[in-house]
Amino acid sequence: MSADQSSSQLTTEQWEQKLAQLRATNEELQRRRMDAEKDRDLFRDLYGKASAHASSVTAENNELIERTALAEGQARDGVAMLKSTYGERIRLLEQEVLRWKSQCQVLTDRDSRMDDEIRRRAALEPELRAENERLREQIENFFEEEYDRMEVIGGMTSQQFEETSELESTASNSVLVPVVP
Repeated sequence: MSADQSSSQLTTEQWEQKLAQLRATNEELQRRRMDAEKDRDLFRDLYGKASAHASSVTAENNELIERTALAEGQARDGVAMLKSTYGERIRLLEQEVLRWKSQCQVLTDRDSRMDDEIRRRAALEPELRAENERLREQIENFFEEEYDRMEVIGGMTSQQFEETSELESTASNSVLVPVVP
């Protein structure tokens, strides 16, 4: 019996060791299960947050896509409107520039001709001054001669008027007597 007891005792010791080993394994497995459940809960929470974030980012992206499309449309329409507005302004300004250029050319040409004319007149000035003086003298002489003639004519006219008055008064007062030479 002692062999049986010792084998049985060994068996009991083995069983106790085995039980202790199984308990330790069980505790380790329980701890691992608890850790796995914590990890599972953590991953569920993270997955939920990631899913919510992905949904939020997707919604934000969709909103940004809509806003981008709207902004691009407004920019395209705005650029087209600005192009047409400024295109018209540019066209009008170019027309005004052409008008001013042509007016400037006309004034420049006129100024050039005027400068030529002024230089020509300046060159002729001494001759024209001398001719002007000569013509003034001629006019003065002409007026003096005409004044003298008018005085003579005036004197003759008043003499003829007096003679005519005398003849009229003589003719009305006396009878005409033939004068014999």
